[in-house]
Amino acid sequence: MRNIVVLLNSIFHLAVDNDLASRSPIRDRHRPVCHRTEKPAWTSEQVRTILDGMPVDYRCLFTCVALTGLRLGEMLALQWRDIDLQNRKLRVVHSLWKKQLVSPKTKASVRPVPLGNILTGLLVSHRSLSAHTGPEDFVFCKPDGAPFNPDVLRKDVRCPTLDRLNMPRPKGAAGFHCFRHSAASLVNAETGNLKLTQKFLGHSNVSTTADIYTHTSEAMERGAADALEKSIFGDVFLNVLDLGTEHDKTANYKYEA
Repeated sequence: MRNIVVLLNSIFHLAVDNDLASRSPIRDRHRPVCHRTEKPAWTSEQVRTILDGMPVDYRCLFTCVALTGLRLGEMLALQWRDIDLQNRKLRVVHSLWKKQLVSPKTKASVRPVPLGNILTGLLVSHRSLSAHTGPEDFVFCKPDGAPFNPDVLRKDVRCPTLDRLNMPRPKGAAGFHCFRHSAASLVNAETGNLKLTQKFLGHSNVSTTADIYTHTSEAMERGAADALEKSIFGDVFLNVLDLGTEHDKTANYKYEA
């Protein structure tokens, strides 16, 4: 509904600018309030469990999704000419939409993505077993060379695997994009570099990465508390013996190295 209101607002503003209308009838009150909810992200252990539980024929595809953070359309649009196995990197230049190669979502989405040793090895093995290895052949495709249908991958591969592993998959919260959210959170947690995470995901704005795609865990939040204590007190452990009362302004502390 918000998208429709924004579109109508743009149309009427264009009409006003071209003297086709005296004023726009769209008002701020017409735009419904949208309460953003945090998308879930899997832990590294959960991602590993999912990948280990995938059918062998699809394991390379899902591992690539998990380790690159690519959007599903970007993943299915990959052709062998987009992958440089020798230098361990791939380049996102297209996205697959309704069986057609189109431009990626944004200008920032056109990007190089480095490949780790494990994923490079899997892609080398995958190519050696594939019947379609020409420069314009799809990396992940059906036996006839056509790209996979994303709906089929969801219905016939992802959902059955999660069910078999007894992993919850609430509606709209355990799809392919959950791999992307998980990759963002894990990269940010391991590197502490939000700008690097933004570039890795191909976001135009770092605010998108920070507000939507990176998530914190209880362990990370406790780590923040520990880091703050360490910054103030140094490498000591604080043992509170007596914090006193409201009227006792002195407190006794014991520091142990």
